[in-house]
Amino acid sequence: MFTDVDCAYCRKLHSQIAEYNRLGVRVRYMFYPRSGPNTESWTKAEQVWCSTNRNDALTRAKLGEELKSPKSCGNSPVGRDYAMGQQFDIRGTPAIVMNNGEMLGGYMSPMQLVQHLQGK
Repeated sequence: MFTDVDCAYCRKLHSQIAEYNRLGVRVRYMFYPRSGPNTESWTKAEQVWCSTNRNDALTRAKLGEELKSPKSCGNSPVGRDYAMGQQFDIRGTPAIVMNNGEMLGGYMSPMQLVQHLQGK
C-alpha cells in the first residue's frame, strides 16, 4: 500500500491495521508523500524510516505527533518508493497494489478489502 503520512484516509486505514491483519490481510507500506520531494510530508516519511521503532513512529506520525528522529539517515527508501509510485501512476493515497498487480485506489474497510480479495 502506498501511503502518505498526512493523508486522512491513509490514517483511517492505518488505525484499523490490526483488523486487516486479524482478517488475514498483510499490509506492506510504501511511502508516497503526495506533495513530492522537499516537502513536509516527505520529511515526515523519512523521519519515520529513520526512527528506531518504525511501526510506532508511523502510528505517531499518522496521529499528527511530531517526531524527534533525524530528518534523514542516509538509507531512506522514500525516494525509491515515490519513484515506484510514479511508475504505477498513483494519483492519490491510499493506493493498494495487489500481488497480481491490480491496483485499488482509495480507502477500503477491512471487510470490503477481504470481500474484494475473495472475489465477492
